[in-house]
Amino acid sequence: MTSREYPKVWSTFERITKDGKTLAFVIEDIPETEWSNAVEFMLGNYIREDVWWTTAGTAEDSQAIQEYRVLLTSIVEQKMSLACFLTENDGKERTLVGVNMCMVQEKGHFVDHNPPKTKAGLLSLTMFSEAMKVTAIYDKYDVSKYLMGAGLSVTPEYRAHGVAVELLKSRMQLTKEAGLNVTGGIFTSASAQRSAEKAGMECVYQVPYKEFGEQCKIDFDTTTEDLKIFAIKVE
Repeated sequence: MTSREYPKVWSTFERITKDGKTLAFVIEDIPETEWSNAVEFMLGNYIREDVWWTTAGTAEDSQAIQEYRVLLTSIVEQKMSLACFLTENDGKERTLVGVNMCMVQEKGHFVDHNPPKTKAGLLSLTMFSEAMKVTAIYDKYDVSKYLMGAGLSVTPEYRAHGVAVELLKSRMQLTKEAGLNVTGGIFTSASAQRSAEKAGMECVYQVPYKEFGEQCKIDFDTTTEDLKIFAIKVE
């Protein structure tokens, strides 16, 4: 990877609410001062809504939450993750409304982690280990590494404003500046998959959750039909 400016602002955008109010957003690298806040943000709605974490039961186990906190902290410290802030009062007031955790993933190298001890942690590790056997991104784009999404969450009241799509678009810019050619990852829910499509990403692999669950020996708690992997080559 190449050296790059950090932290950097990647995008600013506005949205008009139904009552005519203008909302101003900014997407930037998660600055060190916000690392802890970003981690706790991901430990909020995300683990209570995302297919994998609800299936594993992470939110109901304080020890499992701590295991995930340690993992997320190690990811954000790599300085490759993005945050979206709602800005008010000419940018003087900022509210964190979206986070996309990201990390560089190399072929044949499993994510560095502390082995989990909780049932929820072991279940999530099993799911991830099975999914990481899929080499579709490496094969399609002929790369040995890529910028992998490791979780994306948006505050519920701002989900109708395309924040997830804008985070993914900014991630593409980050990928290029970091000297990588591809970004992608596992998109577990139908809403996340729609955001990937809107951002211009391509589905390179999909498997019915029923089949994937049989591979993992896990019964997935989801109404989403397929697990999908999306990716895009950045020019």
